[in-house]
This record gives sequence, structure tokens and C-alpha cells, in this order.
Amino acid sequence: MVSKISSDAIDADTNQVFFTFGLVPLILLAWRPSRTSSESKGRTVGIVWAFVTGILGGTGNIAFFRALGSGGKASIVAPVTALFPLVTVVLAITLLRERFGTAQKIGLGLALVAIYLLSM
Repeated sequence: MVSKISSDAIDADTNQVFFTFGLVPLILLAWRPSRTSSESKGRTVGIVWAFVTGILGGTGNIAFFRALGSGGKASIVAPVTALFPLVTVVLAITLLRERFGTAQKIGLGLALVAIYLLSM
């Protein structure tokens, strides 16, 4: 609801800038210098993956704010964007070759039905 209200008054890009600035205090709390060279190497890899995650997350946030700002109903946009774990499921199946049981297949099917029903 707050995202919808802010999207009515502020464009998507500015909304993302404010969202990012809101994360700065958390980043400062989590940041600490590395103690050993092996810890430093692992930390560098982690920072790269965190950066990629941040870029993708920021892109998703901008799309979310643009959907709300262009007249999208919060009651539809928010639940549909909350189905982002479907991307993880698809990647797990295709890249990691994970197998799904019956319960997972039913859950995936229900999520797809939910997207369809929400879009009507």
C-alpha cells in the first residue's frame, strides 16, 4: 500500500533511489573488514554476487514501481510480483537439474493459476 501511494507521487526511478538509500544503514551494520587473505578472497566473490543481486533486485523494484505508477492496481501488482520464486523454480529445474515431487508440481500449478486469476 505504501508503494502504491509513493508511486502516485514519485516516478519509479526516484522511488528506487529512495529505496536504495534506505538500505545504506543496513549495509553499514553488515560491513566489517576481512581478517585473513582467504576470507578476503571469499568476501570478494560474495561482494560480486551481492552486487549482481542488487542490480537485479533494483531492476525488479523499478519494474514494480513503474507498474504501480502506470495505473496498475496494487491488489494485482503486489501478489503477482510476490510470485518471483517461480523464477528460482525454473532456474533450479533447468540449471541445477533438480527434480520436483508431486506436491511441488501441484504448488507450481496453483501459482500459475493464481497469476491467471489475478490478471482477470
